[in-house]
Amino acid sequence: MAADGTRLISGGFDGRTIIWSPDLQTARGVERFHDGNVTATALLADGRHLTGGQDGRVALWGDAGDPVFATPHGVSPVAALAVAPDASVIAVGFWDGRLVLMGLDGREIASVQAHTGRLAGLAFLPSGDLVSVGGDLRFARWDRSLSLQASAGLPDLPNGLARVGDRLAVIFAEGALRLFSPDGEVLPERFLSERPLVAVTASPDTVVAAAVDGTIWILGAETLQVRAEIAPEGGPVWALALAGDTLVAGGASGTIRRHAIADGARIGQAQSVIADAYDDGSRGAEVWRACAICHSLEPGDHSRAGPSLHGIFDRPIASVEGYAFSPALRDLDIVWTPETVAALFEVGPEIYTPGSRMPDQRVADPADRQALVEFLDRASR
Repeated sequence: MAADGTRLISGGFDGRTIIWSPDLQTARGVERFHDGNVTATALLADGRHLTGGQDGRVALWGDAGDPVFATPHGVSPVAALAVAPDASVIAVGFWDGRLVLMGLDGREIASVQAHTGRLAGLAFLPSGDLVSVGGDLRFARWDRSLSLQASAGLPDLPNGLARVGDRLAVIFAEGALRLFSPDGEVLPERFLSERPLVAVTASPDTVVAAAVDGTIWILGAETLQVRAEIAPEGGPVWALALAGDTLVAGGASGTIRRHAIADGARIGQAQSVIADAYDDGSRGAEVWRACAICHSLEPGDHSRAGPSLHGIFDRPIASVEGYAFSPALRDLDIVWTPETVAALFEVGPEIYTPGSRMPDQRVADPADRQALVEFLDRASR
């Protein structure tokens, strides 16, 4: 999701990019181009915008219905997009850790294997240098030739990055938000949740972060004091954007909602969330609610972030038709059984299915893991 006060574009798991009207409530255009999820968006000051996808492609859009340019299909999904302060180049980060500088004609200028794990966040500094964070727990600053200027270790797995003036706000899977200097020095930090933080956006005086359970925090940029906390509504918030004095949030509920930056108050009407039809009142169904945010149990329903789990047991990983799995998953030799599903949530996707786009979550209680697999055994048939 990207916004600039008069424009908002959102990318979806269904492959659509929606262009919203200035009031951020009415869709005035829909683009369909990428194979699979739209994974990154960015706005240009001249009215054009960029999208990146699960298919590894980057597209530049103007006023017409087709892209001005589009790169070929890639070997790894696009993880992040950033536009240089002078709009002369764009930066593209990929899930395989590559970082590419590209002209606005689609021509590649420079590339580097920036991280050995997924590239989790990307932002240009006012100086024109570029900062990236990755799954290898590294913070890196690059110049315009992608020569490394500074590097530092990170204390945990990063899930996103946003620029705050001349500093960087990084969110982590452990639930912490930290500010960093351009050289990777840790500045103020704040632990917000026991759940992974999965979305972040910022302006010079405000940082906003969201957790996988859907909680949103609005914080002052200087010391990360919490100004407002917004309760979850309909599951994870996957994307955040600031548009003037308004916060825009989009997530698993499939809706765009607005909040006032000053106090987090809702702007406009709330959207209702449909209850899960598979709730049988069991403990397993309660645990399943977190999974239902990204997965359906209906046959062939891949409209959410992840594939349908109908018929999951005794099925090889990444084998269901109709869903675009990452190459990393297709290369794994796993058959889904109650035992392997339980193991996934015991150690987490980062360890059990490395390269997966699934947020790093665990079910710590063995009894809850057992209840979950028993529920799946009943409901996924």
